[in-house]
Amino acid sequence: MLAIWHDIAPGHAAEVREWYAREHHFERLAIPGFREVRRFERVSGTGAEIFGVYRVDTTQVLHSPAYRARIDAPTEWTRSAMRSFRNMSRTVCGIVAQAGCAQGGHLAVLASAGGALRDPQATCMRLASLQGVLQVTALRADPAPGMDATAEQALRGGPDTRVAWALLLDADGPDAAEGALQATQEHTDCRGAVQFAVYRLSFAARTPD
Repeated sequence: MLAIWHDIAPGHAAEVREWYAREHHFERLAIPGFREVRRFERVSGTGAEIFGVYRVDTTQVLHSPAYRARIDAPTEWTRSAMRSFRNMSRTVCGIVAQAGCAQGGHLAVLASAGGALRDPQATCMRLASLQGVLQVTALRADPAPGMDATAEQALRGGPDTRVAWALLLDADGPDAAEGALQATQEHTDCRGAVQFAVYRLSFAARTPD
């Protein structure tokens, strides 16, 4: 997965949402190896306003020549929209554990910039048993260097940050997501999360196959 968090400069949210929905997400899904995208907006907690996650066949897709060619040739709309990005975090991640098999309209997210998630599969299984939790996914940052020096990255005005690991908890409603978020802290004992928030789904699409 490619996990992306960011804020939007005041007054530009409508443009960024339209760009995502009309151009950018489908542009990414056209790259070989991209399978699915979901975008969320924060409703509570601390962290970025926007969270987007792309599922790909392997992490190598996010280091491929086809992907590099796309991010080094931003469209005019991309150039306009990305100049409004603030506090960008971008991490290529491997899925190290998962429990449950459904997606929800709300997502509880805990992400840390350091350390490691202990026993990810057991953690996912415990959290997936919570009421209203449909699926739990544990992510770990890919050790391969990211593509920081790209034309798109330059538009954002500074280097992107990364996370070391993250837990994504799909839930069937906001109350379940809030409860799940608090449970992640208890189960992981993570007190320094860089992203600790509940998000609601605003966009989802996948390739036909």
